[in-house]
Amino acid sequence: MLYLRVNQGNDGVRVVNIDSCEVVHGRFSFYNNLDTIMMAQLFMGNESFMPLVLESGDINVRVDHVGQRVSGGPLNDRLYKFVEKKNRLENKMWELDQKCLRMMHEGHSPDAIRRIISPKAKKIAKQVEALETKFIKDNYDNPLGPGCFMLLFGQYPLPVMTDQIRNIIKTASPAFLQNPFVNSYLRRARLNSYRRFEYELEDGDDFY
Repeated sequence: MLYLRVNQGNDGVRVVNIDSCEVVHGRFSFYNNLDTIMMAQLFMGNESFMPLVLESGDINVRVDHVGQRVSGGPLNDRLYKFVEKKNRLENKMWELDQKCLRMMHEGHSPDAIRRIISPKAKKIAKQVEALETKFIKDNYDNPLGPGCFMLLFGQYPLPVMTDQIRNIIKTASPAFLQNPFVNSYLRRARLNSYRRFEYELEDGDDFY
């Protein structure tokens, strides 16, 4: 069973079913009667497997052995251009992991492997972060910005403030900061940072 779900509520965390359907002969269809454009996710059972934007018109979803793709609206087209770029970088990281394993099997020392792999891995990680950050900044004022923020950082066990998040919110628009999920996440992340700092003060006798 497939489900079309969105995040709602004052904190943007509550997941609500919009529609559901079964796959018949490799095809499925959903109906959306929402009057606002918003990010949604496709679920198979309780597992989310791809994001999309609910926007006007017919939306085409394709899932096959090659990958996943949503088209049929300007925001979905923009979203999946970003997804494709990110996937290419993640594939490069996977290839590095495979190279690391091959070098281990060939008997290279850990130091030799680290000298070759680490600089390349760090470069790709920076490219991924830059791509994510730019995409969110370019889409502050439409559902893609907050939606991508939620997909990237909502997977953390606890909300935390990172350098990437600080970079994102530094120039963020009021509309982005007032998004229910973004607002709730930032508030809880700051509270967690304060609690951690408070704990470190209590635990660190040499601080004074």
